Amino acid sequence: HLSSLLQTFYPLKDTAEVEELVGTVADSEKVNVKSLFGPEREGNISPFLKKLYSQFYDERALFVTELHTSLASIAGGDKKEYHIQDLCKAFEITDPEKSSKDVNKLLAKVFNLNMDQLSTVGPVDKELLLQRLKSSGLVRSGPKGI
Repeated sequence: HLSSLLQTFYPLKDTAEVEELVGTVADSEKVNVKSLFGPEREGNISPFLKKLYSQFYDERALFVTELHTSLASIAGGDKKEYHIQDLCKAFEITDPEKSSKDVNKLLAKVFNLNMDQLSTVGPVDKELLLQRLKSSGLVRSGPKGI
């Protein structure tokens, strides 16, 4: 069944998200995988892939919002700037399965630095940080933290 396959392949998606994906497929009993991920006859991406992209961007936006909430509770919600150490703590809370090495790789990408340069980053403007996180390709590593 397509739902169970999608749930296995996308374990972080809830039942409603999986059903949204299934809803884009004309016949969920007979599925041509190429048609899910390949272009339609007109050259447009498939409805399945459109929905998958939409969910991805929604999930990233939610993840950044959750990171910001954790960051605000750690450093104070009225701050205009955040320290990178506080962001690392926010990752520990929001995405506990993400290793510190993965967090550092992501932050190096966000700040366009080598990993050994991260310790030199001073306080970062809140809005700039949130914008960079949104455009960084950020994804959750595991289930939501507590």
